[in-house]
Amino acid sequence: MSRSTGSRFALALLGCVLAGCSSGGGAGSTGESKKAVESIRGTRQELVKAKQEVQQANAALDKLVAGGNVGQSYSQFTKEVADVKAGGDRARARAQDMRERGRQYVANWEKETEQITSPELKAGAEQRRAKVKQNYDEITSAAHAARDAYQPYLRDLQDIQRALANDLTPAGVDAAKSAIEKAKANGETLQQRLDTLIAELDEVGGSMSPAGERQAASK
Repeated sequence: MSRSTGSRFALALLGCVLAGCSSGGGAGSTGESKKAVESIRGTRQELVKAKQEVQQANAALDKLVAGGNVGQSYSQFTKEVADVKAGGDRARARAQDMRERGRQYVANWEKETEQITSPELKAGAEQRRAKVKQNYDEITSAAHAARDAYQPYLRDLQDIQRALANDLTPAGVDAAKSAIEKAKANGETLQQRLDTLIAELDEVGGSMSPAGERQAASK
């Protein structure tokens, strides 16, 4: 995954949070708020799927090292590498839509805040704006951490794939063992950072959802 793709991955997540927080602050209609929550949930689902793909890729590495039918194990591993890369591509496709949603919701929110005449309500809106900034910073940090773990992991997988393509033998797998262990460790790190990012999205999405919806979503 290129740095450009990784950056788009982070922007997709940030756009989602901006969209959600701005509508949650009172700028949009109930329909807009629901769309924002659905957008956050959709991003969460993509992240959960991405984590599963990492788990499956690591399992495919274990199967390679375990021996047996090397060709069959390599074919499965190749499929898992493609799935991991596809996760980055899906995030890139989502990014543009999320950025546009974020810009629009923030613009509407700021416009409506300017029209508030009550000092008390305006102060409340400003407090909410500060909370949005805090959420933005937390999601930004978590998204960048996940991106920074994703890039070396994908590179490791692709390097192993190329090396074994030229030497698909038990000896070739044995020679790649240290690289395989390194890739697995990077995969574990990525899973941890995805968990952190998912938790941040859960917190933001939960704060925006009505109590009944939060209870239903938690079941």
